[in-house]
Amino acid sequence: MDRTLRVPARDKSRGVAALEFALSLTFLVPLLMGMLDFGYYFWISTNAEEAARAGVRDAVRASAGAVCGAIVTNLAKTNGETPAVGTGSACIGGAAYCYMNEPPLFMGAASGPTTVTVTCLSALPNVDPTWQVSVQVDFQPSLGFFKNLMKAGAGGTVRYTATAAAAGL
Repeated sequence: MDRTLRVPARDKSRGVAALEFALSLTFLVPLLMGMLDFGYYFWISTNAEEAARAGVRDAVRASAGAVCGAIVTNLAKTNGETPAVGTGSACIGGAAYCYMNEPPLFMGAASGPTTVTVTCLSALPNVDPTWQVSVQVDFQPSLGFFKNLMKAGAGGTVRYTATAAAAGL
């Protein structure tokens, strides 16, 4: 009986798994980096949107339905634009600014990446004011892998702007 030794098939394919893994990483790593960058971008955007809504609620409540230019509405506008100092109940400034400065964001500190603009839109007498609050956040993406695909801000940052508006009481 003639017996020939056969080489097992797995010896011929040695190293193929490592090669396949290396090739698949060229697609998987950018995909993972993009997921992290865009996830962080959307997390910042949802918080900025909620901060703008909180600012509008604060402005409407503070103005108590007074017309634009009245002392009460000017005070509401000023409170919305004051830089926040501290966090939580000790936060000085409008609701939008304080919202962006509380944990886990900490993005509303004085001269920080968050800019809050409060505008009274209705200047007609005897008309409830319409408040517009804009929250602009300039931030560094978590990894910066796909920074060029996001809206550019100042100094190599990414910019997100959220705007909310509501009529007075």
